[in-house]
Amino acid sequence: MKNLLVIITALVLVFSSQLNSQTRYSVSFYGGYTLPVADLAGNFPDTLGTSLLDFNKASTLLSSSGFNIGAIGKYCVDTLGKAKLTAGLNYGSFSGSKDYQRPGGVLTYKNKVNIFTISLGAEYNLLPKKKVNPFIGLELAANFYSGKIEASGDTVKTYNRKSESRFGVIANGGAELKLSKSVSAIFGVKYALTNLFGKKTEATTTSTSNLTDADEEGGTSSLNEIPLNDADYNNNKAKSLNYVQFYAGITFHFGDLIK
Repeated sequence: MKNLLVIITALVLVFSSQLNSQTRYSVSFYGGYTLPVADLAGNFPDTLGTSLLDFNKASTLLSSSGFNIGAIGKYCVDTLGKAKLTAGLNYGSFSGSKDYQRPGGVLTYKNKVNIFTISLGAEYNLLPKKKVNPFIGLELAANFYSGKIEASGDTVKTYNRKSESRFGVIANGGAELKLSKSVSAIFGVKYALTNLFGKKTEATTTSTSNLTDADEEGGTSSLNEIPLNDADYNNNKAKSLNYVQFYAGITFHFGDLIK
């Protein structure tokens, strides 16, 4: 009986030691809900009336909700397991819609804004040897925009959002819950400023990105690119395209142990 207790105690100590150890490398996969804020968020007008929706001149990107999926790799640079370099990929998709009653029927707008992000940054872990390890981080991000707006009435019109790149920063905070020496659950929140740098507005004298009654009745369909138009230019006000991202996922640890 005494020998059995010694063996059990030894196993517990070994497991505890491995659980509280940090490895040099880790990769996390995650997904969650994204809330657009500032000028990334916005609502369609309550009524359409006789006016036209000119998306080139819209003051926001007309999105109300979104989701995210991504992956981030981390490399520990110190012997305490606190300081890490990070590199990540993230895909976020935002959407919004509006139905308008018209004499000829219902006109529906469906909007989608996609952002693919590549980021590099640094992270600080507060309690790397504990089972629950809070962390904070900051990333530099390259953001690649795309998307489309569909207007469906008698016919379907598609307006593509122009593929454009912007640069910004992401503040990140969360916690890891260690499940074993090689696997952790991860929970966190990010706040992203996606267009701090690289803003641009294209000067237009006429608008080709609105749906006219003639287009709808004639059954024609056209493809028009809608730029972000996020820089301050003439009557166009600058846009701040930000979001809050809530995520959860799983982390895999590998490499040499940091004792």
